[in-house]
Amino acid sequence: MSFFRSEQSSKVTCEIVAQEELERALQGASMMNRTLVISRVNKEQAEENGMLRLFLRSLQEGEGTEFLIKHILFVAVDEIAFDRCTILKLNCYRLPSMEPLNPSEELVLSGGLDMMWGTGLLLGEVLRHGYSFIFTDLDVMWLRNPFPMLSYAGEDMQIYNGEPNDSSHFFFGSGFYSVAANNRTIALFDQLYAARIDSKIMNGKDMLTFLLRSISRGAFQRLGLKVHVLDAVYFGGLSQEAIDITKVTTVHADCCPSEEAKLADLTALVDAWKTYHRKSNVTLLVRNACTQSMNVNEDELGRALQGASMANKTVIISVLNKAYVEENGMLDLFLRSLREGEDTGLLIKHLVLVAVDKTAFDRCRALGLHCFQLVTDGVDFSKEELYMSDDFIKMMWSRTLFLGNVLKRGYNFIFTDMDVMWLRNPFSQLHHRGEDLEISCDRYNGRPFDQSNSINTGFYFVASNNKTIALFDEWYAASRTSKGMKEQDVLYSMKSQGAFRRLGMKVRFLDTAYFSGFCQDSRDSRRVTTVHANCCRSIKAKLTDLKRVLQVWKTHTGTSIRWPPHTACAHSWG
Repeated sequence: MSFFRSEQSSKVTCEIVAQEELERALQGASMMNRTLVISRVNKEQAEENGMLRLFLRSLQEGEGTEFLIKHILFVAVDEIAFDRCTILKLNCYRLPSMEPLNPSEELVLSGGLDMMWGTGLLLGEVLRHGYSFIFTDLDVMWLRNPFPMLSYAGEDMQIYNGEPNDSSHFFFGSGFYSVAANNRTIALFDQLYAARIDSKIMNGKDMLTFLLRSISRGAFQRLGLKVHVLDAVYFGGLSQEAIDITKVTTVHADCCPSEEAKLADLTALVDAWKTYHRKSNVTLLVRNACTQSMNVNEDELGRALQGASMANKTVIISVLNKAYVEENGMLDLFLRSLREGEDTGLLIKHLVLVAVDKTAFDRCRALGLHCFQLVTDGVDFSKEELYMSDDFIKMMWSRTLFLGNVLKRGYNFIFTDMDVMWLRNPFSQLHHRGEDLEISCDRYNGRPFDQSNSINTGFYFVASNNKTIALFDEWYAASRTSKGMKEQDVLYSMKSQGAFRRLGMKVRFLDTAYFSGFCQDSRDSRRVTTVHANCCRSIKAKLTDLKRVLQVWKTHTGTSIRWPPHTACAHSWG
């Protein structure tokens, strides 16, 4: 399998030249035994005082590691990173762009997936050229030369998972691993590329998700691979409670979502190493920034969920910011709908409002509601975020990460946008046939289990189980590979690519006759449960038209009523 594929004869010469360039790069970095170290760098990491600089510093100050710099091949994923790498006189190779396999892939391949699949395919080509390698993320600090700690008993692959000599589960970290070049490992990386062709894991966490998860299906055994699991004492991570500096070889900033936090904690680690590494019996505890960047105060969240929970561990969740808490604003209208709806007033005590700024949190607390403050580093969510603005997209992804954490705590939930009016208690219409996910539609095609239905993430019910947790993990992971796309569009893409079926999920699409919206009004107000101001761009327009909905609803006497036209929302698009 060639790294550069093309059926066009005009590309053959370019392909040969590219192969020659790769061979020169590999020869330049290789040790005498045809082994090298490979890392990947992008323009953000290559910035002054960025992750690349810190990574090099760890090698320069580590024990017996500085000479390894000349044996590292830095795979630049963009021109800026490549130029920076060249200026630093490192061994550099520019990762070529990949051509999309199909039109649906083209939308998301332009960013992180291009990088992930391109790197995975490149690594397979490195093996095919006969070179063994250690792959390392740049957020792995090399404090000692790791080669003496790697086993040499004919292993094909050596990788860290935090549980020495235990491969019974597949929670491996793909930030550091060693691979020997042979037919077995080449076949393994061929399977990785084949997964892209199948388009079954387009939104995986990283380029090794398929490879690592395939352990549970016996892929390593089937290929005859000998895999050694690295001891976390020597190959550690910031997720550990403590790091024994007298033994540790590498430290990975795992379980840390923020680049800024990684830099802070890894800098502290390297500083501590420089000061203390010649002393004995020293234990390092350096995780403050990474812990804070998780943005979740475990005790406060636990109290909020427990306080709002129904007997079956189900809660209602909505997100609140400063723009929503203004007097006679969206929060007041949302609570009004609950108070005036049929059998909905009692649900307020089961509502958790997730405030994304202090003003919203303070207003929530003043109203005596169940509140939790979620903070995202470097982002101000206090102002109105117009539909599809950059901060709007960031807010949606922050929400997805938080909701996945709620599922991991064992809580089922309804998520509702605040521009959803609750006119009747929706639970009578939900979760009667063991569904894992029930989600609203902009437009409903009349078939509740037909996955060609559109979806809207402004209102949905999720049951907490392994399938839904895996879905939210994959969904949030896709934020790194779907730049410019909001989370709803990414979930739709995952649905279209068979993610629900692959995870074994039972998903029902909610009938707009009951779960209505401005895109498709309910045909019968006697059955309607919720009304969502979808197909609307601004808060002002939503408030105007939703107030009209509530005014008409108050006249409801059991007979069918006619909804008012959504004039303000129609005009909100300009």
